[in-house]
Amino acid sequence: MNAALQDAALAPEQIAYLNLHGTATEHNDRAESHAVHAVFGPDLPCSSTKPMTGHMLGAAAGGEAAFLWLTLHPAYGNGRLPPHIWDGAVDPELAPLNLVPMGASTPLEKGSAMLSNSFAFSGSNIALILGRA
Repeated sequence: MNAALQDAALAPEQIAYLNLHGTATEHNDRAESHAVHAVFGPDLPCSSTKPMTGHMLGAAAGGEAAFLWLTLHPAYGNGRLPPHIWDGAVDPELAPLNLVPMGASTPLEKGSAMLSNSFAFSGSNIALILGRA
């Protein structure tokens, strides 16, 4: 995430939303929540879109990037954020994050940027930032 921010010449506070990879595995979700919290703190709106799509295997990164694109595009999402669909049971092992409820939105302006974490098989990992020009 830090490398993606550096490549995009952005500060953490310039990210409007983060799409969590959300593997739903104990170790990976713990590691991701702590890493996100360390970089962005507890207030950045976050959600995992995986409950809406399924895992998608090798296509997960592309699908997660599509959610960002749709959210950023004025004709489609226009700031309406993908909700975090979960059972509501808080895991005390996870760092606190601002999980997006249904119907939430964020004001998007020129220069708005969003980040997606994608952690694939065999260690193919990426943090991708898309922005509104």
